Amino acid sequence: MTNSFRATRPQAKTIESLAWKNLTIENLKTGHPIFLGEPSSIGVVRVELFWPAGTKQQTKPYQASLAVDLLLSGDESHSEYEVIRHLDHLGATHSTETNLLGSSLVFRCAKKHVSRVTSWVLKHVHTASYPRTEFENAIMIRRGSLERQQQTPKYWSSRIALESLYGKSHVLGAHGDLSEYQTIERTDLVDFKKQHLALSGLMLLVSGDYDQEAVEHIEGLLKEFPSIGFDLNFGLDDSAPAIDGQQDNNLTTSILNHSMENTSQTSLQMVSHVIPKNPNERHRLTLLNLVLGGYFGSRLMQILREEKGLTYGIGSYFRPAFQNYTWTISGELNSKHIPESIECISEIFQSLKQIKISEKELYKIKQYYAGQFRSGFDGPFAINSKVQHLIYRGLPDDYYNTILPSIWAISAEDIMETANNYLETTSFITVLSGNTTT
Repeated sequence: MTNSFRATRPQAKTIESLAWKNLTIENLKTGHPIFLGEPSSIGVVRVELFWPAGTKQQTKPYQASLAVDLLLSGDESHSEYEVIRHLDHLGATHSTETNLLGSSLVFRCAKKHVSRVTSWVLKHVHTASYPRTEFENAIMIRRGSLERQQQTPKYWSSRIALESLYGKSHVLGAHGDLSEYQTIERTDLVDFKKQHLALSGLMLLVSGDYDQEAVEHIEGLLKEFPSIGFDLNFGLDDSAPAIDGQQDNNLTTSILNHSMENTSQTSLQMVSHVIPKNPNERHRLTLLNLVLGGYFGSRLMQILREEKGLTYGIGSYFRPAFQNYTWTISGELNSKHIPESIECISEIFQSLKQIKISEKELYKIKQYYAGQFRSGFDGPFAINSKVQHLIYRGLPDDYYNTILPSIWAISAEDIMETANNYLETTSFITVLSGNTTT
């Protein structure tokens, strides 16, 4: 007698709480806020320089991300090659990230080199002058990347959807064009750095195998640059949509077409601006999104792909929109399946609004979410992004310990009520890009 592996797979553990130590931010003697993760004997230290400035603060497209990406591109005394070669010599790596409200430069190195690497990085961040050669090389590489992206239907479906929802001039809908790479100057990067990327305006996040000596060394390096404060800058109306596509009295689904040649495929994007009323509603929306399209077992994947064969892949997710969300449904279709796919999505909406999900499905998505949530804390470096999330959202230190109890308390009735509040096809702008003929 043989049993299939599916019949004998082990039972998954139910994760009902996190029991994580509250995340607290301290201040150095220089006034700089600093988060110190739980030390871990792994031989590697991670240091993140975090500024409260991103694309919202830029005055030209690409200004913020270029200014951050090229912080270690050289200064009056060292070329980019020399700066990076010295980091390589010390076995250090670095990366950068720029989003709507913040920017980061992260470096990792062996514990024995952390003081030397930190000194080198802070020195060149402070003196960065954005040499012309490195600036022009970055522009050339980025232009080539954008040209390739603009040849894909998915780029245009996503761009047009956000531009239509928020407006082309709104920070959540604005997209740069190739022509704008010709107008940005290296002086624009210098200006952004002076205004937003000073060593006196950053926060630090330190994790891995650090010790008090490393922290004191950082503190000593920053004595020359006492903190001027760390404040995120956004208003309550920053994420307000700029169109009428989501008004309660709008009875027509908005569908926009962007035709492209030499493709048989169509990229679908549906977007809606979501304003949760409170933390509990955020958790309900999280589970509702999982049921809708948040994982492989979701309704969108199982019905459109597995049962009907209408798509190569489809899903749904939330993009941050300041304190709110942009709910996005994204899929790749064959053009001949467009009408049936849109109709099928509408039917899934109606089903979730009219029929309670089963207790079995509810338990399944809670188990899935709990596992994903818990795995997000694995490893000594994972906690940094969690701290940043608290800062971006203005959440309390114990927030993460409250999530799983709230998730497990949600009922099938709660999810159906949330679906009725948010799942309306007329609340979504639908964009089809590629071969839009049916």
